[in-house]
Amino acid sequence: MSIFAENIREEYQYDLYRARVIDLSEKTIYEEGQETVVQEAEIIILNKEKKGEEARITNTLTGDQVYDMPLTEGAHITVHLENDSFYFISYDNTRPLIILLLVFLISLLVIGGLKGLKALIALSATISLIIFVMIPLLLNGFSPIFASVLICALAAVITFFIISGVNKKSFAATIGTIGGLILGGLIAYGFGAFARLSGFSADDATMLLYLPTAIDFDYRGLLFAGIIIGALGAAMDVAISIASALSELQKENPNIPVKNLIASGFNIGRDIMGTMINTLVLAYIGGTITIMLLFVGFETPLFQIINLDFVATEIVRAVAGSIGLLFAIPITIFAYTTLTWHREEK
Repeated sequence: MSIFAENIREEYQYDLYRARVIDLSEKTIYEEGQETVVQEAEIIILNKEKKGEEARITNTLTGDQVYDMPLTEGAHITVHLENDSFYFISYDNTRPLIILLLVFLISLLVIGGLKGLKALIALSATISLIIFVMIPLLLNGFSPIFASVLICALAAVITFFIISGVNKKSFAATIGTIGGLILGGLIAYGFGAFARLSGFSADDATMLLYLPTAIDFDYRGLLFAGIIIGALGAAMDVAISIASALSELQKENPNIPVKNLIASGFNIGRDIMGTMINTLVLAYIGGTITIMLLFVGFETPLFQIINLDFVATEIVRAVAGSIGLLFAIPITIFAYTTLTWHREEK
């Protein structure tokens, strides 16, 4: 293991304690025209074997908006212990995140009722598949393409069967979802290779180089995996919307000709695809607002922008994911009509 990898491991594996600031004082120091605020905080440890113990920590503020984290009395923070002294790490976001999660869960159950409960179970299953199956597979050297397709297939089957039951509608939606995502992902993989995208567009991908493991990650494959996982929700939405609509049409008119059912499916799909593509593309754009501000603020030429690796990568993500959604429409339609095939009355 390299020294850099060891440093990363130590940085992210220290033992954290939760604490609360019970008293605070600060003083301002002027040195060589630089103003520095030094905060002295009395804290009480809230968990683990040190629970109830009081200690003092020092927090220095230099006026840097990126790295400064000013303390306030009563604030909940995280600290770590080193050589019998506690050091301030970050704010403790446990409580606000738990409250936000509870608001989401209550809203889902109150508004969605039984369907909301089923959606919660399906969501939990999908997240568990990613964390406990996909990530271990990748860390054990499995192909990102194989792992992501497997997880998407399992997530789609579980979600549709839990929410809509075991029926032809769920089977068709599953086939449409997986088919569309695989096609979109393969297009992304192919064009990523054609455009010579490195797969290192984000800092977290670069950090994988320093994992204490002998695994040689397929970074373009990870790009593929990220695209189909990122588009999974929207693709499932498109597929189940079409399959449900076709199912209702057939219930209303059991003798509807197959060609009419297909035509109706495409009309429904065309109405859906615009908003779903907007949903997917805007989700990617929403994560790049600060970068867009930089480009516009510095009047960066478009040619220079699109030739940046991380920009090209995001474009491939958004466009390939959208292509996956588009293919999910006809695949779902033909899957449903095939599964519900009946002879037209002569």
